[in-house]
Amino acid sequence: MKPLDLVVVGGGIVGLAVARLAARNRLSVAVLERGDLACGTSSQSSHMLHGGLRYLEYGQFALVRESLAERAAVARMAPALARPCRFLVPLYRGGRVAPWKLRAGLGLYDWLAGPRSLARHGFVGAREARALEPALAPEGLRGAGLYSDVVMNDAALAVAVARDAAAHGAQIHTRIEVVGAKPLDDGAIEIAARDLGSGTVLEFPARVVVNATGPWCDETRRRLLAGLRPGDPDVAPLLRPSRGSHLVYPALTQRHALLLTARSDGRVIFVVPFGGHSLVGTTEIETPSPPPAEAFRPSLEELRYLRRELAKALPPVAEYRPIAAFAGVRPLLRAEEAVGRASREHRVIEEHGLVTIAGGKYTTFRTMAQDVLAHVARRKLRREPIRDSDDPLPAPIAAGAAVELVARHAVEHEFARALEDVMRRRTLQWLEPDRGRIVARFMAANMGKELGWSAARTSEEIERCWTRRATCAGAATPSCRSTSRAPAGSSTTAMRSGRACWAPCARPGAPPTAGSPRSGSPTSARPRCCGSARAASPLRARSCGRTGAPASAAPRSSA
Repeated sequence: MKPLDLVVVGGGIVGLAVARLAARNRLSVAVLERGDLACGTSSQSSHMLHGGLRYLEYGQFALVRESLAERAAVARMAPALARPCRFLVPLYRGGRVAPWKLRAGLGLYDWLAGPRSLARHGFVGAREARALEPALAPEGLRGAGLYSDVVMNDAALAVAVARDAAAHGAQIHTRIEVVGAKPLDDGAIEIAARDLGSGTVLEFPARVVVNATGPWCDETRRRLLAGLRPGDPDVAPLLRPSRGSHLVYPALTQRHALLLTARSDGRVIFVVPFGGHSLVGTTEIETPSPPPAEAFRPSLEELRYLRRELAKALPPVAEYRPIAAFAGVRPLLRAEEAVGRASREHRVIEEHGLVTIAGGKYTTFRTMAQDVLAHVARRKLRREPIRDSDDPLPAPIAAGAAVELVARHAVEHEFARALEDVMRRRTLQWLEPDRGRIVARFMAANMGKELGWSAARTSEEIERCWTRRATCAGAATPSCRSTSRAPAGSSTTAMRSGRACWAPCARPGAPPTAGSPRSGSPTSARPRCCGSARAASPLRARSCGRTGAPASAAPRSSA
């Protein structure tokens, strides 16, 4: 078998970006992902494409400039999945950030964006700030700064990048786990991978192997190098990962995203409008490398911290209860400073034909891919320059499409192989009040037709979708269930073992929804992907101020 030019291990946003760039430059490439596309950190972010306003405080001007350039490029490439949103930064007496400092920072942020800048920054007084967002705490409010960034649908954007890669010849393989590597006589590398569905072991010879496994890159690097250089000592880790947890609420703001400063420790907390809801985060908890399963589970203390700080900033929503929680693990580079100040820059290293990309942030995924391909080109002695393009990415299916069309599109064009893939990362059903239970039955039936599932397999997919026993990148995903009414100030989310809790918590004692799996009486009418939350099939488009991503293509920890 003729070796591929490169095999990419990891189907997150960076691995998919590498595959896209390679395929667009006429290189043969295959992506091997042991779960679903973007099922790790790439679907557990803060859902922002941003320059990193707070990085200016640490003097990371080059990173901010680069990120702002990529923000503009990606927003042009995927206008249905990444749209501008206005951010409000309240200023309080005695706050950590002085007004002059915020003015300087916002001005510098716009200047670094250059001609790619969005709406310019501005300032309003206390009365105007509360007119814009009445829930803001009035005591000590001096005014607010305003600036623009981009809110995006992280999982959906990753899938769009995968579709573009496949359209240019890349092979995309999911549910396939890399188990080892060995050198070949001609200098190529043979990757052994197990199909997790059939158990079959497959072989992928390649001239270069790219390790783009995010927070698992240390473990992947160690395992592959052990096969390429048996007997050599283990390599030093590259990462110092950290967990970022988020809470999901009903919409908390009228139109704006908020950048808040925590009263207790001065950390930055975002309230990001997404899918008709608000995402509140994030935290910064150091985790081991490689991260254990529990590293992807928000701790009770993190959730309490977010709720406590949110209540101080927005007193009217203090009694609101979160409907979901999720966490992602950032693949931060090892550094001496505190994890909260660690750089979001990336590093590419090459060892015995293995190219590892470590660190970085979602916004700069194209830049990371370019740096990886530069190493690949040098190894292949390629003379032609690697060229990228900001051509539009494949558009998502239109909002309002029937469930059967969404299922067929997800299977045929978006690499979905399990019900959870669609319910969590191809639609916004995870945000619906019923957790998508009604739609799931119809979605599973239609996916079963496309994938040849038996009736038993279809039932298993529905059950697995709710129990979260399915594995993704090696870690199980827990369920999110309340067993009793939680007291005010405590989390309503019961965290179990595994990756992240994303399903909204069912209210105890709530009656079954008509037509849901619990009711025992299916809805008679064929559902369509539109309508209100009470409709039989609430697949609807929502976003930042009615922007963001169509739910039927949808699915941003961490930025």
